[in-house]
Amino acid sequence: MRFYKVREELGKGKNITTLPLRVTFYARVSTESDEQLNSLDNQISFFENFIKSNKNWTYIKGYIDEGISGSTVKKRKNFLQMIEDAKSGYFDLIVTKEVSRFSRNLSDSIKYTQELLANDVGVYFQSNGINTYDANSEFILNMMGSVAQEEVKRLSSRVKWGHKEAIKKGRILGSSSITGYKKDDAKLVIVEEEAKKIKKIFELYASGKYGFYKLAVELHRQGINNYKGNIYDKDTLKRIIQNPKYKGFYRGHTTETIDYRTKKRIYIPKEEQVIYKDSKIPPIVSEELWNRANEILDTRSTLMKLSNGNAKKSERKYCYTAKIFCSNHNTSYQRMTNKRKKLKPRWACGNYVKYKLDACTSPIIAEMDLNNIFIIIMEQVFNNKNEIIKEMLDYYSNLKIDNNYQYEISNIKKEIRSIETKKEKLLELNIDGSLSNIEFKERNNKYNEEILSLNSKINQVEQERKLIKDNFGNIKVIKDAIEKEADYKNNVTEFVDKFLEEIIVYKENNDRHQLLLKIYLNLLKKLIPPENGARHIKDSNTLPIFSKEVETLDLGRSDFKRNSFKINVYLSYDIN
Repeated sequence: MRFYKVREELGKGKNITTLPLRVTFYARVSTESDEQLNSLDNQISFFENFIKSNKNWTYIKGYIDEGISGSTVKKRKNFLQMIEDAKSGYFDLIVTKEVSRFSRNLSDSIKYTQELLANDVGVYFQSNGINTYDANSEFILNMMGSVAQEEVKRLSSRVKWGHKEAIKKGRILGSSSITGYKKDDAKLVIVEEEAKKIKKIFELYASGKYGFYKLAVELHRQGINNYKGNIYDKDTLKRIIQNPKYKGFYRGHTTETIDYRTKKRIYIPKEEQVIYKDSKIPPIVSEELWNRANEILDTRSTLMKLSNGNAKKSERKYCYTAKIFCSNHNTSYQRMTNKRKKLKPRWACGNYVKYKLDACTSPIIAEMDLNNIFIIIMEQVFNNKNEIIKEMLDYYSNLKIDNNYQYEISNIKKEIRSIETKKEKLLELNIDGSLSNIEFKERNNKYNEEILSLNSKINQVEQERKLIKDNFGNIKVIKDAIEKEADYKNNVTEFVDKFLEEIIVYKENNDRHQLLLKIYLNLLKKLIPPENGARHIKDSNTLPIFSKEVETLDLGRSDFKRNSFKINVYLSYDIN
């Protein structure tokens, strides 16, 4: 039954239960406890009887989510399926218990009820006596949704308070599965067999002879593996080394939820975390051994961050270190050498270096080819600097001049005010009976769409103005960089160290010997913040400057397996 028809019938004084509608229901509980699931059974039984007992309604099978929070709909698969089915016209009305069962998030409640109405589907909140076909429902929903949303806020605050109180009382929170321990009445008890593994991990790492990969291999050689019997991975070993429980210290408040709706969490800096020696946590290693291992880890982590595009030549062993990335795994390439090819080093994905083709089939690149490619790039950059600068100017000239922005925004706002005046007159005509409800709705919706479109234009204009303000100065910076740094022209290592931001390696036609290299240059002399993986997987904030086919210089392979290169070179123009 069409939206306007239902609203028209209700306007005549009819009740929603007297209209011939196809009706389904939505039910949800927020935990999987027996008590809650019993509540869910009761909901299902109630709604089935409620719908089927109404002779004017046609029953449509309901939608149910178990053990899912109501603060966001992202994980509620059946809820989202219900929305999709509504768009396909499977039913006319959804019955649910109350606003908080539908969604405790106000924006979600309004968004989805409006989306459903746009597809001629209403929602009847049984406990609240609200149905969204009613003209006053949006105002009531705002009120009810606000109350439900405040309930989630209060719950979030109570959980945080309880967490802090537990920390004050020395109760051990967190996972019960900590290698080396088992949890007993909020206290940790050492598991001797597992503790031996932990001691060995700390002793080997604190010797300074092993990185995490070599450490995993050595542990495996000694028959020490993870709980699944597999070789340890780097992240697990790192977490073990960093965990202060192994020296008898409690650590809490390491993360905090900053948005109760999205569940987004942030990591708390070490100096703000709760860390103290705790008698309820028996140490597995000495404080001296734990501290020594973490000093080594901190030193190596600092050097790794420095090497990610910002280190001086003396701080990085090779100029390409941490600047080449595998497009399949977003993992750094590593340098490979052997006795037979000592003078012909190659670069490959870190996963390939560790586990060969079983882990990664991305291309392998000879260092001589990388050097040759950068000789070509330097020639292009230094010999065609005027063309590069012209491209930057052309890019910015396509955007509006800053002085015109306020004038354009002012005109758009005048249009919005004019439409709002028309809406007010439209409402007056509807109130005095000169305009039917149906015509009022159609024309009012049209005006709302126009206002929405104009507001979108304002946002676009303001974004363009910000882009001009933030980035127009980059043209002069790049011009100065190209002209003043010409002394690097004949030195590949210095050029790569100073100007290369990153290379992302792709296979073409699924052939690991046909390479596409996307090469990003940073000529802005801005510090690049360290990141895990490549910054430009999505080509964001870049300007393409040239592409070129390059033949391989590495002829050590058979004619059928020689690499061929296509290089796309970009400038990073907005590094914050």
